[in-house]
Amino acid sequence: MTGFFLLALLAGLCFASPAGADDRVDRLPEDHKTWIEEEVIYIITDQEREAFLTLETVDERNRFIEAFWRKRDPNRTTVENEFKIEHYRRIDYANSHLGRETYLPGWKTDRGRYYIILGEPKDLQRYDGFGQIVSIESWFYQGDPELGVPAFFYLLFFKRNNFGEFRLYSPNLDGPQALLTGALSEPGSSNALAVQELGDISPELATASLSYDTAEPPDLISFSPSMSSELMVSRIEDSPKRRIRTDYADAALRYGNRVSADYTFNYIPSRSAFAVLVDPSDTALVQFSIEIDPEDFSTESDEDQTKFYTTLDLTVEARTPDGVLVVANDSEVYIELSPSRMQQVQSRPFAYQDQFPLVPGDYAVSVILRNRVLRRYTVAEAEIHVPDFGADKPELSDVILAYGVETADGGSDQGSVRTFQVGELLVQPAAGDVFAIGDTMHLVTQAFGASTEHKVELALASGDRVHQSVTSPVHANGLVEDQLVLSDLVGGTYELRARLVSPEGNTESERSRSLTVSPRSEVARPGFVYRRGFDSRGPGVLSAIEGEQLVKLGRFEDARIALEEAIAANSRHVPARIMLATLYLRTGNADETLELLAPVEEVLPNQYEVVSGIGLARYVKGEYPTAVDYLARAMTLRPPDALVLNALADAYERIGEPTKARETYERSLQVDPEQAEVRRRLETLPPG
Repeated sequence: MTGFFLLALLAGLCFASPAGADDRVDRLPEDHKTWIEEEVIYIITDQEREAFLTLETVDERNRFIEAFWRKRDPNRTTVENEFKIEHYRRIDYANSHLGRETYLPGWKTDRGRYYIILGEPKDLQRYDGFGQIVSIESWFYQGDPELGVPAFFYLLFFKRNNFGEFRLYSPNLDGPQALLTGALSEPGSSNALAVQELGDISPELATASLSYDTAEPPDLISFSPSMSSELMVSRIEDSPKRRIRTDYADAALRYGNRVSADYTFNYIPSRSAFAVLVDPSDTALVQFSIEIDPEDFSTESDEDQTKFYTTLDLTVEARTPDGVLVVANDSEVYIELSPSRMQQVQSRPFAYQDQFPLVPGDYAVSVILRNRVLRRYTVAEAEIHVPDFGADKPELSDVILAYGVETADGGSDQGSVRTFQVGELLVQPAAGDVFAIGDTMHLVTQAFGASTEHKVELALASGDRVHQSVTSPVHANGLVEDQLVLSDLVGGTYELRARLVSPEGNTESERSRSLTVSPRSEVARPGFVYRRGFDSRGPGVLSAIEGEQLVKLGRFEDARIALEEAIAANSRHVPARIMLATLYLRTGNADETLELLAPVEEVLPNQYEVVSGIGLARYVKGEYPTAVDYLARAMTLRPPDALVLNALADAYERIGEPTKARETYERSLQVDPEQAEVRRRLETLPPG
């Protein structure tokens, strides 16, 4: 019973329909339905199929199909896609030659399926007209073990009882008797006699009837069919999907709404490193490095190829665990490379590095990096914790695992610190925290608020076992730097643990970071690193950014203090003035709001935030005619929110214009229907 159940299970595994019923397929236009149900049914992965069926427009699906074939193009330097051409040739052959014995189209038959998957057999033998056996075709292939199939193997197709279409033979489910005619074909007859009969016609046929894998000798004692043949067939069916990276399809589902349509299916993989460090002004800066492999980094060049260039578009976001968007920055970077630099990029990864300030808290950070050449994009994500480095308790920053360090040229003047710079040390982070056995791993962190009498214990461990450790001093600027040589290790995942120890021997702060030690002899490091850095030298810049982030977090009092500091440092800082004016309005402080916005109005008379802010301040002061002028003008600059609409409607009421008040209240309800007080106000107004 157990053996029968196992065979039935294997049969379901090997010969199940490639795709189950899905009503989303029925809703597709005919050409897209044909594409996914017929043309690529044997080669599309589950992830790609799901991504395709999730798309809603014809244009999106067409772009997906282009990306699908591009991912399978074996040589992108040629105009033709050799894989696609060969695939459709196989379909045409299957339809014209392999469906003649049945009403089914050739691609849907067993022979059609495996011909489309594997192509032309290395050798094909037909056994037809022999009285002792049914019609049989023996297909012999040279396989690719990297795709999970044997180096050499057979497939047999036969006409059961010499009737109907050719079906794939199963050594276990059919057995050698199924290939014979007459008495020996009856169930329960001897396998040994059946194999002997087949051997008289062809020894290869007899061998294949027991096992498809030529490296597996047939059992010539019990003549039991090999259980591995069904598993081999399953791997054959899976082989077209094994080398295909489906991250582009997964990325389309995850990030498709965050990139423009022409980027959606052009995702490229990357590796990244994130760390939180403190600059000389005690501001926490999130550092990140994104590495892209040479084949995925694209540039354009002039006619003489004296320079190579591209433009990168960057989107940085940081959200709290409950989804509050605290950072949303967009920028563009023009990159130009010399021919010698381009040679380095063509053979080794390209690294983009940048940083941005962030107030204390826990965040999910994502960075979308788009390359305008070929419209490719990648995404780096990390969960990060920004400590409150201003607290009294000493604190360790993140530990950076680096493949190299160097002294930064030009020193470390306040405000000019570059990405991944700690004091005067410029760090080269290992993206993905991957090292090779024998590498020197540099360990860099900051002991913020610690004295030179503190120590930092650094340990490389796996579970409870510590493989290496070192105790490092804390320098005067809080810098901690040491190294470990990754020798006497095996490939695998390890953990780097850092512990800040007080002069009394107490643990005051701990950090850990996982890393991978690869058994490879070398890990490819960047040939070119493009570093950007946050320039905090402008007066009030850091305070203004801190204030903006605190506003988004709902910490309004802390935000007010930060924004007042920004304006004290730079009275002409327009964004800080607008944000602080908004905070003053929250507390009804109309006079200070007007004092902040009056100078801004002179240079930005049509800025919505300025016009609406002055209008709301005038409204709070009871200056209703002036408030109406400003608030009505604000509505022409940008679709207003319910707050502006309600203030304008109330001001209309107070100056004796109930019809305009009614119209404005009704518009407010369109913006936010859940306003019971506004509905009550409407009921008190005379009919329009």
